[in-house]
Amino acid sequence: MTKVKILFFAADPLSAPPDGDTPRLRLDDDVREIQRKVRAAEHRHALDFDHRWAARTDDLLQALNETHPRVVHFSGHGGNEGLVLVSSDGRGPHRVDAAVLAQLFRLFRDDIRLVVLNACYSLPQAEAIADVVGCAIGTPGTISDEAAITFGASFYRAVAFGHSVQAAFDQARTALALEHFEDWECPQLVARPDVDPAQLVLVPPVRVEEGARDAGALDRPENAGTHGPLSLASPSAPTTRRWNRGRVGVVATAATLTVAAVVASATIDWPPGGGPQIAACVAAEAPRTLVGLPAPPAPGGDAVVDSGLAAARDLERAGNHAAAFPRFERAAKAGSPEAMAFLGIAYLRGLGTKQRPEEGIEWLRKAAYRRDARAMNTLAGAYRNGEGVPRSRRWARYWYQIAAKGRGCVEPMRSLGRLFQEEHQFDRALVWYEKAARAGSVEAMVDAGWMYEEGLGVRRNPEEARRWYRTAAAGGSPRGMLAMGWIYQESVGVPRDYALARAWYRKAAQAGSAGAMNNLGLLYLNGWGVERDSAEAIRWFRRARDAGSTVAAGNLTAVDAR
Repeated sequence: MTKVKILFFAADPLSAPPDGDTPRLRLDDDVREIQRKVRAAEHRHALDFDHRWAARTDDLLQALNETHPRVVHFSGHGGNEGLVLVSSDGRGPHRVDAAVLAQLFRLFRDDIRLVVLNACYSLPQAEAIADVVGCAIGTPGTISDEAAITFGASFYRAVAFGHSVQAAFDQARTALALEHFEDWECPQLVARPDVDPAQLVLVPPVRVEEGARDAGALDRPENAGTHGPLSLASPSAPTTRRWNRGRVGVVATAATLTVAAVVASATIDWPPGGGPQIAACVAAEAPRTLVGLPAPPAPGGDAVVDSGLAAARDLERAGNHAAAFPRFERAAKAGSPEAMAFLGIAYLRGLGTKQRPEEGIEWLRKAAYRRDARAMNTLAGAYRNGEGVPRSRRWARYWYQIAAKGRGCVEPMRSLGRLFQEEHQFDRALVWYEKAARAGSVEAMVDAGWMYEEGLGVRRNPEEARRWYRTAAAGGSPRGMLAMGWIYQESVGVPRDYALARAWYRKAAQAGSAGAMNNLGLLYLNGWGVERDSAEAIRWFRRARDAGSTVAAGNLTAVDAR
């Protein structure tokens, strides 16, 4: 007899001393309701639940070795940082790093086919886990005990009736809608591109001999289209949220990599903006297909949410953030993702209101989970720079990748290129630079040109570099004009021509390029293509310094020291 093994893995250390300020999770009610609904299902004997309570660090590894589950369902506390288990002495919480948990899931990925995370803010974890096991469920916002219990019981009842994972998920979402739970309490289904949840049937209908169902002797063939036996995640109990107290998700990540710095010239501005910086990062694959998420809001669609939204946009464009803030606040509370994004940025940067970075991050997350591109891009930048959240290149890359999938989202594409460049993943950097360039980013054209000029991630090709630079310059990019001057000054695939270099530098300087101003100063200082003129050189260096060039400031110091 083959049954679908469901590992129910739970821990509630935050309701016990010494961190016992949290209401106890209703784990028993969760299990009781699941069992009640599964008992009324047609294939109730096909599901085999294995419950592990007050789990310590070694208990999960032990349970996975013992049970070989097809579904893993965790219930407990945690958040983006990882899983909160019980400490080895049984006296308090023990937080386990997400990378270690991801490594654990990879060891058992041949068995596991589904992971269910009925947890607050567990959608990012679910997306990462789906990349390992194929399919996962997570929640984009907070989720109450009542919503978690309703969803879990309805989901496993549908599974026990022989429905696919997709159909069971749809039934569970409908159950939440019937009970009038909020959108942010509704879990989402995430699937890897090669896995179709509509074809993933954990308990396929089979012909059962008379009396076999009551005896529990239900044999099931392996599912077509799956790799090995299915692994079912056991139902988890709901949690109340404060700190990061939700149902915990596990983030799949790779090993940490450290990259070296590339030191650029200290006397001349490098057109594309310098080489990679020192960075410690965690490599991660691109997010996988999201199933069941609402479509991105149509441009201007939020106007129906709040009639004052258009006026708020006009005030924001005029720089009157204080007047725009209350209008956006009303629209945000009415459900507008665009307004939520504005509130997030306003709180994060103190625009029209008191600066409250943590509150800003919360609004940005709400808007990001509703697919607002501006919010996703800003949230990624916050993780990259450590604004309101701990600095995390992995989470920055994650949100840039999601944002880059949206229509017209050029800047996230370029930002991804820069992240990969800093990590010395030059081939991946070039892919994103060219995507952004084809989408219309003139700055990404310059970035791509530099990659071809230097032979990073691709064979060195000065002609292709010059083509990208010229296209960017024609599009009005001061960096593109600066790069054109550079290639004629340094004879990059063309004969050296100081006159053309000077002409391009002047165009770039007129467009505001501090680097071009600095390089004009060098031409006059050294007499390259012009009569040597120290006074003119100093004038250009000062203009460049005042425009923000630290290189020009250094050149001025060097000239004064002569």
